[in-house]
Amino acid sequence: MPEKTNQITLEQAKYISSTMRLMQDRLFARHHGKSMSKIEKSRLKDLSISQFHAIMMIRKKTKVSLKELAAMQQISSPSASAMVNRLVKKGILKRSQSKSDRRKIEISLTDNAMARHEKVEKAVFASFVDLIEKLGPGPTRDWCNVLEKVEALFSQEDGQNHG
Repeated sequence: MPEKTNQITLEQAKYISSTMRLMQDRLFARHHGKSMSKIEKSRLKDLSISQFHAIMMIRKKTKVSLKELAAMQQISSPSASAMVNRLVKKGILKRSQSKSDRRKIEISLTDNAMARHEKVEKAVFASFVDLIEKLGPGPTRDWCNVLEKVEALFSQEDGQNHG
């Protein structure tokens, strides 16, 4: 019986993971190129999902150190540095000296990238509203309940890891 339960759990995890990835990829593809000039699109050409996640994380925190970015992305500092270098060359990220600690370099979005990201974020949010309206109140409520439990588990794990 445990083997069967384990197989069911693996199949469910695979389904949830692939569906989340599909949602993410569809939203990313649908809104990635909207309302952008040809120059902006060329800067974002070949932007990976992990780079997009890094951009979202940096935007949320406004400024981060390379070490913080590596920790948030769960990658090595050299990998984070290479990613930042590529995004700086594309005009998406910028480096600046910390005002509180002159030895520290802070990474943030350029003004253009910030404005562009806000447009994409609004479009993605509108797509989620559309999806929720199509799902209806019952499934939406169920989805929110599941996500609240997931969020609580993550918070609990974070507390255990930092406690």
